[in-house]
Amino acid sequence: MSAPDTVNINNIVVVRATNEDAIAQELKALGHENIHCTNGTYSYNADRIVPTMLAGFQYIQDKVAAHGDAFLIAVNSDVSMNAIMDQKQASQAERDAQEDQYQRALKVAMPLSDQFPDRPIVVVFYDKTTPNDLYNTLAAEALNLETLHKWGYGTDPKAPKIEGAENFNRVLAYPLPNDVKPVCYGITGHADQVDIIQVVKLSEVEGAHGKAYISAQGRVLFPVAAFLQQHAEPAAATTMPVPGAPRVG
Repeated sequence: MSAPDTVNINNIVVVRATNEDAIAQELKALGHENIHCTNGTYSYNADRIVPTMLAGFQYIQDKVAAHGDAFLIAVNSDVSMNAIMDQKQASQAERDAQEDQYQRALKVAMPLSDQFPDRPIVVVFYDKTTPNDLYNTLAAEALNLETLHKWGYGTDPKAPKIEGAENFNRVLAYPLPNDVKPVCYGITGHADQVDIIQVVKLSEVEGAHGKAYISAQGRVLFPVAAFLQQHAEPAAATTMPVPGAPRVG
């Protein structure tokens, strides 16, 4: 049964609260022993961000996660996005083009659930422009934040830092497979994180499938479910059985 402030959407648990303490209590109620996280705005179109989402978590699935560990996506809420648009001095057209927080979250969470139908998938939202307070609170509540991974951040001394990295047992920085930068790349600060971050180039690291995880063109190179083939390199695409749970959208 879902906790009082959660909703289950296509086997994805969405925590509706944006207060850090309330989120922590909801996650504790879910009872997941280990949590593997990433976060972002997810403002770009699905063709651009779903392959990196899948590749990042596929590496965690193959190399790190134990059975029953949860995959968590923390998403900038609508409140957070308004503040980010202010910082970026965005035009009204850019603001009007923004999808709401649930559209942005499910754009990446649903493919993740499709790829890992036996893995708990959780979505949370945060109102601050960074997830620092969220991760600080989760760590203070003794939730086991096993891994954090980010694309494009923390990958070299010139790249912006990975926010909240100090709260995790292991932090992975994935260099982007192309020149597209994350939405908050230009407004994120820098810090020396060499001692707490492991850089993993997923366009080169070989997985259990015998190839790298993502191509230079930003397409996945591992087997994906049939309805995720649009995000795979055509020559490398193989299908997996469609999960038994119904799929919405």
